[in-house]
Amino acid sequence: MSNEMPGRRRWLAGAAAFTTAVLAAPAITRAADCTEDTLDRIAKSGVFNLGVRDATPPYGFKNADGKYVGFATEIAERIHAAVNQQLGGKIAIKMIPVTGQTRMPLLQNGTIDMEAGATVITQQRTQVVDFVLPHFLTSTEVLVPIDSPIHKLADLAGKRIGVPQGGLEEPAYRALNAKGTLSPPVRTIGFPDHPQGFTALQTGSIDGYSSDGPILYGYGNDKSKWRVVDIGINTFLQACPIRPESSKFKRIADVTIAQLCASGGWNELYEKYFGPDSKTPFPATDALKTLVVMNSWPPQ
Repeated sequence: MSNEMPGRRRWLAGAAAFTTAVLAAPAITRAADCTEDTLDRIAKSGVFNLGVRDATPPYGFKNADGKYVGFATEIAERIHAAVNQQLGGKIAIKMIPVTGQTRMPLLQNGTIDMEAGATVITQQRTQVVDFVLPHFLTSTEVLVPIDSPIHKLADLAGKRIGVPQGGLEEPAYRALNAKGTLSPPVRTIGFPDHPQGFTALQTGSIDGYSSDGPILYGYGNDKSKWRVVDIGINTFLQACPIRPESSKFKRIADVTIAQLCASGGWNELYEKYFGPDSKTPFPATDALKTLVVMNSWPPQ
């Protein structure tokens, strides 16, 4: 698979300033009915309800044994361990599968206490949820057959591009169409999950499938059949969303991620899920390395 990397490198390498601005921004208070801190809610129920992905490798998925695993899932498990310790060691963890469409409603209605997946921080989302410390940085790319004529953004004009429902891809392409960047316009087709999108690509129902870069590297790991195209349209931070008015819970989650970054634990997880021997090899960019350094808070 001959992957086009320069655009992604260019966008991500310039993202350190963007990362700084986002991390420095204060949390926004939203829903008036979210008055109970998530930590207090967990203490009362005795259960940490975690929203997880079952088909979004390498962030969250079910392994061959039916266990929920993944980069974001393991980070969330570390947060549960810290919460459990804070609350006396009696807190169970319940993993509840979510999708891009259900994650926010289930968080808002109290079904889950936090979501671990590939959720991106956006201005619109901060109107309804809060986010813990960002743990990843990536961009939108496109998976195509090895012999596809698609090699750059302009080549998407008039093409049928699959996107995950509830994600950022459809609005991004809609904006490009509105600006006249792609002529004729790209046609987006939404899918409820990544496996269905990849199946459509395999059968030729769509010309490409667009999502977060590492996800595409996972589905297109047969380099003789697939390649990933960097179209250079965005860069974004990923983090676990939580309900507003949860400063006590957020402090524990933030410190846990900071400790992972400072101790080398984040690097170990990255090597496990994104390293050269993983199913989704994805070399860390300079901007991603910068994010880890910025998250490595000193203990005192």
